[in-house]
Amino acid sequence: MGIREELLKRFIESGERERLQEILRSKLHSSGWQDRVKDRCQRVVHENTEGIEKLTVDDMAEEVTPYARSAVPEDVKTEILEDIRAFIFRALPESEN
Repeated sequence: MGIREELLKRFIESGERERLQEILRSKLHSSGWQDRVKDRCQRVVHENTEGIEKLTVDDMAEEVTPYARSAVPEDVKTEILEDIRAFIFRALPESEN
């Protein structure tokens, strides 16, 4: 097993992934991100010229995903990435640090 796979396994098994997902959910909710993405989804539905019956989940994801990613507040991205880096540093064997 490569180092990436080993780190991912530890990340999941330690509960760190779930902990960070919960922090991310909470921060996105408190920042209003979910409401902005929901509004964007509603706009896509209303602006769809082919009718709601022809709008697929894949179409919706293609339209909304780039906006949703760009709308994540920078401080939230930074905090989560710092937490991931800290986990990796703690999880690497001493010879890797």
